[in-house]
Amino acid sequence: MSHSKINKLAVLLLILFLTLLSACGVADRKPSSIDYVKNKAALNKTADRTKYVKRELFLSDARGLLVPQSIGLPETKEPLKQVLNYLVDDGPVSNILPNGFQAVLPPGTEVRSVHVDASGNLTADFSKELLDASSDSRDQIVQSIVWTATQFENVKSVTLRVAGEKLTQWPKTGEEIGTGLTRTSGINQNFDQVTDVAGSQPVNVYYLYVEKGKSFNVPVTVRVSSQGNEWAAMVQALIHEPEGSDFISALNPDTQLISRPYIKNGIVYLHFNQAIYEDKASKTISDQALRSLVLTLTGTNGINKVSIKVGQSSKMTLESGTTISGPVSRTMVTATGL
Repeated sequence: MSHSKINKLAVLLLILFLTLLSACGVADRKPSSIDYVKNKAALNKTADRTKYVKRELFLSDARGLLVPQSIGLPETKEPLKQVLNYLVDDGPVSNILPNGFQAVLPPGTEVRSVHVDASGNLTADFSKELLDASSDSRDQIVQSIVWTATQFENVKSVTLRVAGEKLTQWPKTGEEIGTGLTRTSGINQNFDQVTDVAGSQPVNVYYLYVEKGKSFNVPVTVRVSSQGNEWAAMVQALIHEPEGSDFISALNPDTQLISRPYIKNGIVYLHFNQAIYEDKASKTISDQALRSLVLTLTGTNGINKVSIKVGQSSKMTLESGTTISGPVSRTMVTATGL
């Protein structure tokens, strides 16, 4: 066979190959990234892809609020130790920090060990660099550690250690920290409008918060009346965000409970008027409104799910098109399944 025929045959085979690729849709696919493999060892390495797991890190934004950020971290056998390491400023989180956010633990801090006992108390031992924290960042540090660690179901509370010694108060200032810390200790406190401290109690409520064009569900500790129904008070606080704050309620201001909330078998039952509808004509509820309600109420001991009734209907249609006909759990409204 002549060289010209061989060349033509090669061209035809190439065209056929490309045509088959195009028919299968391969040629039209745009790779998100391109890895150039230089040798066989590198090829073997790229074949072993790292698995990533979504974790929630409580990071500080430009205005000093702790905002939960869902970030994919490499799968590990020590996830608790890993997430705490990712709270260290200038640590492994540095290369994946969302714009405008930063970790709050002092640079150079190391997580020496973590241990969860049978009661669910996590003892986290840090290196002495933790004590370098500035006075105005100490509350944030404790809150960031507690809220990040308690995303794991087996962690109910947190006790801090530094170089093997319990850290129950900050050196020099004597500011109390305590032991067995839980989310009830609070986060992003907003007590500006409190007039009756003795007759109120702190609760954690999830508001919407906008940072650089993106909205986040942020837990905020506010005080509500300690008289009457606690869950009704939490819903009322959720409907009406703190005046003059940067927080936004996901619920319409005319939304009202038309009966007293109650709990049965870990489910809190809420009965609303039709003002909860984002669109009254189509009778749809905002996805964000449902998310805020579920995140807020399932953060309370004894509540695992939220059941919502509007008028005589327990069936909900969300703006996204999803229809829900039963109680809603936290895993149904969070991307991380926490």
